Amino acid sequence: MPNVPSGELLTAEEAVVLASSLSTWRTVDRRLVHKSALTEVLVTDLRSLSDDVVAVAAQWPRVHPVFQPTLDEDPDPVLFVETLRQAGILLTHELLGVPLGHHFVFESIAARYLRPGPRPRLDRDSVVLLGVGVSPRLRDGHVAGADLRIEAWSGSERFAVARASYRCLPPHVYARLRSLGARDAVPAAIPRPRAAEETTTALAVDLRHPTFFDHPADHLPGMLLIDAALRAGRRAVRDGGEPWDFDLRFERFAELGAPTSITTRPAGSGVEVVVSQPAGVVALGQVSGYATVPAESRSAGPLPAGRS
Repeated sequence: MPNVPSGELLTAEEAVVLASSLSTWRTVDRRLVHKSALTEVLVTDLRSLSDDVVAVAAQWPRVHPVFQPTLDEDPDPVLFVETLRQAGILLTHELLGVPLGHHFVFESIAARYLRPGPRPRLDRDSVVLLGVGVSPRLRDGHVAGADLRIEAWSGSERFAVARASYRCLPPHVYARLRSLGARDAVPAAIPRPRAAEETTTALAVDLRHPTFFDHPADHLPGMLLIDAALRAGRRAVRDGGEPWDFDLRFERFAELGAPTSITTRPAGSGVEVVVSQPAGVVALGQVSGYATVPAESRSAGPLPAGRS
């Protein structure tokens, strides 16, 4: 089971009041969520509620080329992840004082859609409220990263929870880290169980993808890897269920020009997912699911970078 928080940051009454008082008329400045295209910006407003709790409003698109509803018409779990990613970046710039130009690097993320329970229907419930618990990490008096606790609300219903950790790196530190990483990369062994218990699929990356490569990048974006890992998990979950629970940890940068593979193997009630390149493991974690879908609806063949 993913290691995500269980305690509520907001009450149902607070969530309803905040959702109606925060602005959803327009999105925030796209620079504050590290996006180039206005159409990719989801968050619309934020408000600090205390020293360590922030409310963030978002409007989910009814139609999107990548974040498509599941076969049960539930929102794509990656849409929730992208929303919390934007919320974390926004509050770090606006409330924690990290300047534009800093690089944000995922360390880990886990999320769970609450079950049983209601979830937004994109044909009518497009406004989502996030309650975010913020624990900044300081280095020499400056914000060097943060650990977040997140819960998502639709009206008075809390429908998802998550946690995420990331680093904030000044441009010169990021450039040095990338230089050292490329130079010092050493192939790492990936545990190999019996062949019958695992499936390995190549990830086909489209560098022109309008969502995952919305702006220039010198590595494969974390959101692309999360999307690919969840879709691989969807294939491998034993009952063919949707991947509503996941816990992923990032080990290194995924290089643009390197072959990337995704391996899945049984792990308890779900599957273990390992994203790797020749230099070693890039990301790994567990995915579990529910809501059985027909086997013939599951895709086959190489995993593309996105669903557009």
